Order: sequence, then structure tokens, then C-alpha cells
Amino acid sequence: MFLPYNLFFIVLCYLLLLFAVAYYAERKEKAGKSIVNNPYIYSFSLAVYCTSWTFYGSVGKAATSGLSFLTIYLGPTLMAAIWLVVLKKIVRLAKTNRITTISDFIGSRYGKSLFLSALVAIVAVVGIAPYVGLQIKAIISTFVIISGETTGSAAAGLFITFILGVFAIMFGARRLDSSERHGGLVFAIAFESIVKLVAFITVGIFVTYNLFNGFGDIFDRIKNSEHSILLFLGTGTGTAYFEWFALLFLSMMAIMFLPRQFQMAVVENYDESHITKASWLFPLYLFLINIFVLPIAFGGLLLGGSEKMADYFVLTLPLNHGERYLSLFAFIGGFSAATGMVIVESLALSTMVMNSIIMPALINFHDAPKFPAVVLNIKRLVILGVVFLGYLFATSIGEFYSLVDMGLKSFEAVTLFAPAFLLGLYWKRGTKAGAIAGLMAGFGIWFYTLIIPAMTKAGLIDSSGIIGILINSEMLNPNSLFGIKGLGKWGHSLFWSLSFNLMFYIGVSVFTRQSKEEEIQSLIFVESYE
Repeated sequence: MFLPYNLFFIVLCYLLLLFAVAYYAERKEKAGKSIVNNPYIYSFSLAVYCTSWTFYGSVGKAATSGLSFLTIYLGPTLMAAIWLVVLKKIVRLAKTNRITTISDFIGSRYGKSLFLSALVAIVAVVGIAPYVGLQIKAIISTFVIISGETTGSAAAGLFITFILGVFAIMFGARRLDSSERHGGLVFAIAFESIVKLVAFITVGIFVTYNLFNGFGDIFDRIKNSEHSILLFLGTGTGTAYFEWFALLFLSMMAIMFLPRQFQMAVVENYDESHITKASWLFPLYLFLINIFVLPIAFGGLLLGGSEKMADYFVLTLPLNHGERYLSLFAFIGGFSAATGMVIVESLALSTMVMNSIIMPALINFHDAPKFPAVVLNIKRLVILGVVFLGYLFATSIGEFYSLVDMGLKSFEAVTLFAPAFLLGLYWKRGTKAGAIAGLMAGFGIWFYTLIIPAMTKAGLIDSSGIIGILINSEMLNPNSLFGIKGLGKWGHSLFWSLSFNLMFYIGVSVFTRQSKEEEIQSLIFVESYE
């Protein structure tokens, strides 16, 4: 165990190291000797996808549902196979049209619509809150585990949240920069990606070869234990086939539409040629960080670990076997995974809110004294607001859900962007009215099937009134809409939200006309290669 104030000191030192790394990269870039403009840094920066969900939650998922954790990494691997076509087109469009957020991208495609852009920003902020909450929950929980102090955990979490917000501001909002890229941030995220990979593999080697006699020993023991069902797929294993497909599809969409992934893959891209290297190097990274997930999960179960605490086997296994410094290294690895996500996600979301909502409202005051300073301070407040929104979700609802469950809520939310985004790249007939109708319909279903049950479970909504009547009805039960059962929790929400989204998007687009601006933008986006 480590004393809380010692842990605080270590965390601060690590964050200062990150800032020093970012500052060094920025200095080199200003000197014309960029160390960020290369395909390896670009590929490692994409690993911001691997958050504390990967570092802790994958083990928890494997310990409770077996092989289904793989879907979260198979999806991005499949999408990487088409990056050479799809992602290159997106990057080219973003650079040509000076697009810096996913909300700008969708709004620009549909006649440069500010309303649609603002709607995307609102959906993103609400949808990503659970994911930011996931990181904060992981930091608070691991801080308690490694310090052994349960008192004051909420205050510690609030303090760490504030520190993360401040560092997000230091990375992304120190000044109003006319450039679109943040070279120092990219290098710091790439550095963190290496730290969390090395930390996870080190713990995996310790568990596999120190606590057991290799992979064969662990798998032979689990095969002959009460947990043998975790080695199989299908009914009775905790994840049915339809649920497996739903998780795979959600992760395919997440790697494209999570705001932080768009920030790193598109906005921070220096050269289209880097995508070629990333299309195989990023899947290789995902493979390496998942090699020891099953050994750690199964090892924890075989050594008497509780399934309820399986999320933190990476931390507790070294700690319980006398390797306190290895557990500290694991804590730093998990902290790296969480901080990288919070910093980039809050930066991306704040840029969306500024570009799509706040700046259009303030445009008439652009000649006012100190206008740039006011804008910069507003952006800083928005960053802090995003981070603290995640903290509120973590403390109010997070305790009722595992890390994976919290993350998947956000995966479902960003999947709502897929019809308007992807079809908008290849179908000229899509209209602004269709995109708005589809997104609003899909968001309504997502909120009703995932967030309302979560708020009811947390006691934030009274289940005895109208909500109770709806929940207990045959047709409007959020867990089995229209009486359809058997789709699984994530498959059910995905099926209905995406179905309504597509139906309204295509239906309304067919029966509405494009404005002249929409026609021009649709030609630019669909025929960009020509």
C-alpha cells in the first residue's frame, strides 16, 4: 500500500512529465525539426482508443463474459482494413474544408448547417459523459485500492478531476492557436500509449509466468474449473451470438466516430501517407495489449478473486502477492490510459461546443475589446465543464455499472452519427432534414433504452410514476421495445436506435429537397476524389 499523499505526489510528477514531453515536441516543431510528423507517432496516438476500459475493463469483461471482450478490438481491426479508402477520403475532405471536429464535418456536408452541427455537438457531449465518467471512476477506484484508504475517496476524485481539467487546458487551450494541430499533445498521447502497453504486458508476464507456469497451465486449470464456460461463445456463456455481433459493430463505429478518435486520426494527421502505416501498426498494438487479458482474468478467478472486482485484477494480483512497485507501475499504466482519454476527449468536445454553439452566438461581438481572451477563457470553462460532467456521472450512476457497461453507452451514442456521416460520403441525395430527423430519432431511442434505465437504477428517477408505467408496459419497456426480446441489452438498443435513425434519414431525405448549398456540399463530399 502507498500513502495517499505519496500517490498524489507521484500522479503530479507523472502529469508534469507528460507536459514536459509535450513541451519538448512543440519546441522541436517550432524549430522546424518535428518529431511528431511521422507514421509511428501517428499510429501510437491512435491508441488513445485504449482507455482504462482496455486496461481494467477488458479483464473484468473476460472474467464475467469470456471471449466477448475481443469484439471491442476486432471491430477497429476490421475498420483499419478500409482506412486506406475511407479514412483517406475523410482526411482529405477535412483538410480541404478546414474542418476540425466531427460536428463540423457533418454540418458542412449538409449545406454547412449550424443547427445540425450544434445537434451533433449536444449528442456527443451527452453521449460521451458516461465514457469520461468511466475514466474518473477507474482513477478513484484504483487510488482507493492502492492506497488502502476509503475515506475521502470522493474528495480525492474531485481533486484529481480538477487536475485533469487543468492539464487538459494546458494541453489544448493555453492560447488561441490558428493552427488545427496540437503536436505536443499528439506526442504526449503517443508516449502514454507506450507506457500503458508496457505496464499491462509487464503485469501479464508476472501473472502468467510467476503466479502460474505459462499460458498452458492457466488454460488447463480454467478448463477444469467452474469457469470453463468462459472459453466458449453463444447461449449460456453470458454473451449470445447477436450480442457478439452488436458489440463488434459498435466498436467498428466507435473507432471512427468517437470525438477523440476523429481528433487524432483526422485533425492531427500530418500526412495522408501515415494512414498506410497506421492501418497495420494500430491493429498490431491492439493485439499486443490484449495478449495477456485472458491470463490475467483467468488467473484472478483461479486465485479466488471475486468477479465483482475483476476489473481491477491488473492492480490487485501484484499487490496481493507482494509486488507493490509492480502494482504502482500498473496504477501509472491505468492512469495513463484514463488521462489520455480525458484530455483528448475534453479538448475535442470543447472544440465542438465552441465551433457549433458558442462562437455562432458570439459572432456579433467579434469586434469587442479582448474578444480573443474571452473566447479562450470560455473554452477553458467548457473543458472543465466536460470533465466535471463525467465526474457527476461517475459518482451518481457509475457505481451501479461496470467499466465496460459505462463505455458501451457512449459507443451506442456515437454510432448514431454513422448514417448521416457514412451515407453522406457516398450518397448525394441525403438531405439536411433527413440527417436531423434521423439523428433526433436515434438519440431519443438511445436515451430511452439506456439512460432512463440507468437513472432509474441509480434512484435519480422515480420508477413509481409515468416512467414506472412505461417500464412495466409490454410495448414500451426500454429493455424490450414493442415486445421484442432476445436481442440482448446492447443489441436491443443498437437495433432500434439505428433502425429509426436510418428509417428517418433515408425516408425524410427521399421526400425533401436539397437547398442549393446542400447540393454543392453533397457534390464536394461525395465526389471529392474526382
